[in-house]
Amino acid sequence: MTAARQAGRAHSVSGFTLIEVMISLVVGILIVGGVMGLISTSLQYKARIQAMERIQPVLEAAAQEVLADPQKALAGAVRLPWLPGSPEVGVIPARVELPQAGGIARNAGNLYHIRLVYLDQVLEFSVIIPQTEKR
Repeated sequence: MTAARQAGRAHSVSGFTLIEVMISLVVGILIVGGVMGLISTSLQYKARIQAMERIQPVLEAAAQEVLADPQKALAGAVRLPWLPGSPEVGVIPARVELPQAGGIARNAGNLYHIRLVYLDQVLEFSVIIPQTEKR
């Protein structure tokens, strides 16, 4: 073979250059990283939803207890012995000061903003707690 033919044959060899391979690896890594990030986010979201499904009924039961007997709001905690594990829900009452305008019946009791805290979740509502008679 002549030198011209050998040079022509060397240039006609097909394949990928090192730069093409590196670019395709970087693009592949970016795609795989994005997919793994989406999977991680969806797993975290699923775990939060499952935790809320366990916590929300406990908070709602505690709210029903406080609404049935508003004096329990001043105790600092509500224990729910009929639920599995007898959970104790923290109660944080905050008295709401009403303006001294005419027409507001203040004999009914005091308005309180109640925060129920269980694990890392909070449920808030307001309730009127009747005034206890002083003896």
